[in-house]
Amino acid sequence: MMGKTAASICLRHRSFAEKAPLESRKRLARAYYGSQAPPDEEFLATAEALDQHPAVLYEKVEGQATGLEPDLVKGLYVKMDTLKRSPTTFRTWTEEDGTEAFLGSLLDLTPSDMRSRVQLLQLLGSFKFRNSATFEDKKSLIEGVFAVDEKEDVRHVLRRQARRLSLIWSPKPETLLSYVIGHPALAGRALADRLSPTNTQPLRLIAHFYEDVRSNKLKPIVEARSVAYERAGEIHFVAGVRRVLEMWDEDAGGAGCAQITLFEALLLHELVELYLDEAQPELEPLPAHVIATTFERYLKGRMLSVAVEDFFLSWPPLSASELAEIRKAEQDQLLADARAYFQEEVAVLDEADEKADGLPVEPSGTTPVRKKKVAAKRKNP
Repeated sequence: MMGKTAASICLRHRSFAEKAPLESRKRLARAYYGSQAPPDEEFLATAEALDQHPAVLYEKVEGQATGLEPDLVKGLYVKMDTLKRSPTTFRTWTEEDGTEAFLGSLLDLTPSDMRSRVQLLQLLGSFKFRNSATFEDKKSLIEGVFAVDEKEDVRHVLRRQARRLSLIWSPKPETLLSYVIGHPALAGRALADRLSPTNTQPLRLIAHFYEDVRSNKLKPIVEARSVAYERAGEIHFVAGVRRVLEMWDEDAGGAGCAQITLFEALLLHELVELYLDEAQPELEPLPAHVIATTFERYLKGRMLSVAVEDFFLSWPPLSASELAEIRKAEQDQLLADARAYFQEEVAVLDEADEKADGLPVEPSGTTPVRKKKVAAKRKNP
């Protein structure tokens, strides 16, 4: 149940976190992650430093697209421009669908205490109550959003919660979150403008292969379930995840928005975080991640997060040095086994020689061979 302190948050606006002045604020990395908390800044810097040979797939230099795959970003631009012009060709989407996707993302990604969730709702939107509503009325309405009846069908819980939220809360107008929830075409326009060839803001897409990096050094990435992050106009991602996402696309047959692949959904998730870092720099990584996840679920539902979990079942692979060490250990074991077997055979031969040394020597100098006793055959009476 929601106490007086948590309910009071709805009456007096408070920011989700204390903010440093924008001019002095360090631009934080914003990661795609599946753990309960975002990876810290030091971890991301370390993960980036481990890769000695990153591949720049896209980079805009003096208005010209360069890199190993410049058409990759061009393709994203074309698809977001299509979303801007023809949103119904992507998928049917109502404001109720958008509120459900947002609330599901909030519940999945934020701390479970009521206070944190109410703070985030106030940061990203505003509550709306009747003028005649009392403090207890407001408290009851908010509690009703998060209440769960154990007897209720789990498939209907989130939809019911989203309906109740939409009655008392709405996102801040003219923000990317408001576009994703109620007007995906406007979200497409905002992202298409950021990807446009005429946009002069920096943008780089960098793949990290982590070749020859020992697998134990990559363990923090596995624990964070982090396959991509954005920082200062650069989108970084673990190269190995791309193939796994492509395999999932083949099996899923274009689920969600068929025009968008899972790999593109991952890049667009980070593009949303990049956009928010520039358009709403006061947002910390957690609320930005919630917004980006809401757009991701508009595109592909929960499929991307499931596919990323599948990726980590077999990643990271062993490095070349680790494989060489394993092969050497196997060879050393084979040699040790062979040496032990040889020593055992020598011991058997030595024992046989010692027994032979105890026999009398014939005048000829040869050692007689011991004759076996043969039982005499009994004659029949």
